Amino acid sequence: MAISEIINYYGEKHRPYMGGLVNHLPMGQLAIYKMSNDLDKVNYFTEAFLERNHIVQVTDTYPRIDGLEETLGKRELYESCLEFLSKEINQENLDEYINHILNKYILGLSSGLFHTTIRLAYAIEGVRLDSDLINEVERGLAYYVTAYRESKLFTRAIQGSDIKEEMTNLVNDEEIRNILESQSSLGKKIRALYGEKDFLDKGFIIEGSQEDKIKALLNLLVPAYYFSGNIVVLHCITALHAVVVLRDYFDDFSRALDILTTSILTHLLTISYHDYIREIGEVAHVSWEGVLSVAAEKTDVHTVKLAYSGSELSRLYGVYGLKEIAIKRIRSS
Repeated sequence: MAISEIINYYGEKHRPYMGGLVNHLPMGQLAIYKMSNDLDKVNYFTEAFLERNHIVQVTDTYPRIDGLEETLGKRELYESCLEFLSKEINQENLDEYINHILNKYILGLSSGLFHTTIRLAYAIEGVRLDSDLINEVERGLAYYVTAYRESKLFTRAIQGSDIKEEMTNLVNDEEIRNILESQSSLGKKIRALYGEKDFLDKGFIIEGSQEDKIKALLNLLVPAYYFSGNIVVLHCITALHAVVVLRDYFDDFSRALDILTTSILTHLLTISYHDYIREIGEVAHVSWEGVLSVAAEKTDVHTVKLAYSGSELSRLYGVYGLKEIAIKRIRSS
């Protein structure tokens, strides 16, 4: 049996949605495999996930469509979108198709708490291992299109070294706080913020190279997750990893990072954590190999994904604290 057989077997049966939640199964399956190269661990994780979660089944009855635009932002048309994509995509045009969708709908990177981008990135990593996972790429693209929600783009640029001070200013801004307090849910808070020109003027992106932008975001996010344990912060970190995985598909990767920065900062404002100056003092005296070995035994999908993303981001950018947050999540799961 191959990893593609496992992921495709369950992927063909299930939608990317679980009511108001998200089907994390294929992401967890691939992360376990990438960390352990052990299909038995993948199967164990799969059984545990299915025992505790109810995933919505695909339906055989759905309307046929003539183009992707008909399904944009319409989760009820997932099957219609997937059928259309499955007819359009083959091994020869796969990269071209991914490039087309990501650039045309680039403001959708944060849709569904970044899950659409994260799942697509996992699918891309999967197909690099096993070409039969092209079907998972199609499912990831259909999810990205049907769950599409549009973000904004800040334009004021700051130095990466100022990111914590600038984030603190946003958190303490009275007008922003009033907007947030007037709304009841994460989605409503984000929409209300995006609707205010003053907020768009106060937000910021990061000057410098692509690596400067990524490291600045990690230096903000990693301590924030360590001290808050907030699931929104966790998804901001795994989303950053996802966009890095997808970097070659963007016509302008720096602009993609600016859009992601806009979305991340806006999402962070919706949570109760405010102490962005605080630094991690603990140092983990254990190797990443040891961390991943333990994480691959876990059945909590967010623990699995954070350990995997953390190890990859650490390998690429060497930012302190990624191992520490992975260990802290493992200990709490």
